[in-house]
Amino acid sequence: MEWADFLGHHRQRKWFANAIAHNKLASTFLLVGPSGIGKRTFALLVAKSLLCTETDPKELNFCNKCETCVQVESQTHPDFLYLNRDKERSAITLDQLVGSKDSRMREGFCYELRIRPYSGRRKIGVIDDADTLEEETSNCLLKTLEEPPPGAVIFLLGTSEKRQISTIRSRSQIVRFSPLSVEDVEELILRNSYVSDSAEARQLASRSHGSIQYAQELNDPSLMEFRNQIQSFLMQRPIEFIALAKAILDHVNNSTREGQPRRDRLTWCLDEVTDALRNSLWMQMGVTAPGSSDPASVFAPLKNLPVRTLVKLIELTHETRGNVGRFIAPAALLEAWTANFVRLARL
Repeated sequence: MEWADFLGHHRQRKWFANAIAHNKLASTFLLVGPSGIGKRTFALLVAKSLLCTETDPKELNFCNKCETCVQVESQTHPDFLYLNRDKERSAITLDQLVGSKDSRMREGFCYELRIRPYSGRRKIGVIDDADTLEEETSNCLLKTLEEPPPGAVIFLLGTSEKRQISTIRSRSQIVRFSPLSVEDVEELILRNSYVSDSAEARQLASRSHGSIQYAQELNDPSLMEFRNQIQSFLMQRPIEFIALAKAILDHVNNSTREGQPRRDRLTWCLDEVTDALRNSLWMQMGVTAPGSSDPASVFAPLKNLPVRTLVKLIELTHETRGNVGRFIAPAALLEAWTANFVRLARL
């Protein structure tokens, strides 16, 4: 990908360009924002710019033709390290960071980052799914952040700085990313051929909350069908929360295989409820929901609840979402969430 093809986040790009031009680039960056808005691609493009051997090292640019650019794009360059969570696991493991028990600090991300750069320029490390870093793994990573190799640049990609321990946050330059515009999401939908009709792409984009990942999920017929079921439950009065929790649990168990895929699907279901709560909050405050051009089309089933109650319900659902990756049984999570939701909302 070229910088010219990258959509959105102009302020962040300008900031990095200025830092590189004045040789004031920090060693660690925490890129935070919603999923599916381009943080991973942004980090990859910055890495290309820093490692490309055919461009001025003081410019945020790359040729996209040299061997270095090709290798970084394919994630095979020895000076570019990319680490993400194993899809069958709920978190990045200690072995991935510092090696197995028999080879501690002789393999793994932190060890490879300290190896002398092959190109003679610098090492670039990207840790995706940084939200899943647990206290033990964060503390091991902390040693590398405190004494980074000369010239090394580390990117941590997450959704919120609050999901990192305080010592990680204090040693990172936090760069916040906002959702994409409806126009940018629409263009990405058409680029990726999720749909071929521009009107349909526009409709998906307007409901995507600025996330191409969410737009892709909305285009999945099975997810759309269950999304409609969730909305039907939330429109009922009184809301049958026990039936809603059971429907979510059955959907999670029957639609995906065990392990992380089920946790991901449960997270998606809770995000659907959160979106409905946020829409209700915006409407209660008399503000058009972000990313929506038509207030009448916004799904806000709880718009009559007080603002304070809606905020508490959003916090509750977000906390439950955060507990999904902690190996708590989904049934127990949903039971607790349902009980507390009814108590707070009095529905």
